Amino acid sequence: MKYTIEVHGKGAEAFIHKLTEDQYEQLQDGGVEDDAMDTDEISEVLGCDFLETEEIVTGIYPGSDNIQIIVKDESGEVVWESDEEFEFEEYVDDYKFNDGNYFSAEDYQKGNFFNYVLETEEEFDPTLLIAETVELLDGRSDLIIDINYRDHEMEKDYGDTTSKGFTYMLN
Repeated sequence: MKYTIEVHGKGAEAFIHKLTEDQYEQLQDGGVEDDAMDTDEISEVLGCDFLETEEIVTGIYPGSDNIQIIVKDESGEVVWESDEEFEFEEYVDDYKFNDGNYFSAEDYQKGNFFNYVLETEEEFDPTLLIAETVELLDGRSDLIIDINYRDHEMEKDYGDTTSKGFTYMLN
């Protein structure tokens, strides 16, 4: 059986920059975390457009009120849908950008973050879903960056989300 798994919710795309001590102090003194700096001022301190970085982390905020999972069979019929009480049975945690000075421009987003194709002979079982999370900047942000189905490979595509604004963080 081939299943399509759609993951919708509220989350973010975090644009992470490693900072020098001077850059950190300029952003902190400028009040970047209090929205006292505009994007041009932030980019000037960083020496590049703040969206131009190789360190981008995309995911959904953990918590059942932030995520909805819809599973469809080959004919497009919904075979399972998460409810407000849904919690993953298992999490795999990672921690990034905790050592040193970092800046994160976190673009708050809503929509369809991930789409997966799962092929299995078994009937879909939501208890086999595993959330892969990453904690950023010593816990300033926490995102579910991937979902796995125990012992199965899944094809992953990114969905379509809408930006709702930026939050700036320093570590």
